[in-house]
Amino acid sequence: MTKRVTNVTTAEDLTSEIFEKVLLSISDFQWQGITVSAWIFKIARNHIIDFYRKNDKHKGEKSLEDIVNFVESNIPGVDVEAEADEEEVELYNAIRDLQEEEQYLVYYKFFEELSNKEIADLLNMSETNVGTKLHRARKKLESIIQKNQKKRIRNATNASNSKS
Repeated sequence: MTKRVTNVTTAEDLTSEIFEKVLLSISDFQWQGITVSAWIFKIARNHIIDFYRKNDKHKGEKSLEDIVNFVESNIPGVDVEAEADEEEVELYNAIRDLQEEEQYLVYYKFFEELSNKEIADLLNMSETNVGTKLHRARKKLESIIQKNQKKRIRNATNASNSKS
């Protein structure tokens, strides 16, 4: 959970809520070609997605804990950390611009580190289809990030020109 949510307290709360959902609905589980663990995983994934949708107004923001850790950090190269954080926020924002199915594929592959075979089994797709769709999603992400970078550069140039 802490891979998905940077704030430890929030991650613990979400984990608790997910287990509560599982316990309340375990009697409704019916085997339909997926395992219990895949069913629980889907509940967790959907709960996290709901959390971020409800908290979308904080898109691109860091938690207070992240800010405190950053400010109090005495590690040499804090500027490198800040740049990495900016790139991470940029990536998350680009992922949000993908279609929902593409978001799931990227999430499973790169955040849950599932193999294409595991993703195919989970989503009832062929392994080849998963690979093809992931390739297309990566290309879209690259395009979205490049477009956003060009836009940022253009806005920065316009802002500096208007100050002169």
